[in-house]
Amino acid sequence: MLVLAAQRQSAREIVDQIMWIVGAATRTAIGPIPPGNTGSSNVIPFKRMTMPDALADTLAAAAKPSAYSDHA
Repeated sequence: MLVLAAQRQSAREIVDQIMWIVGAATRTAIGPIPPGNTGSSNVIPFKRMTMPDALADTLAAAAKPSAYSDHA
């Protein structure tokens, strides 16, 4: 989102995305970011948002350890 904001040359979005990055780093240390949150500057950081089922399935599959992982 920060790269997109820079490409659009949106100063407000750039500042908001930097705040998001700092907030996400802090929030990740104390708890999870709400599922489905887009991370856009027009959405508060703690708002839960609906997520399409296909995306939720993809994220759940990505979170599972891979059969090819060295950690198995």
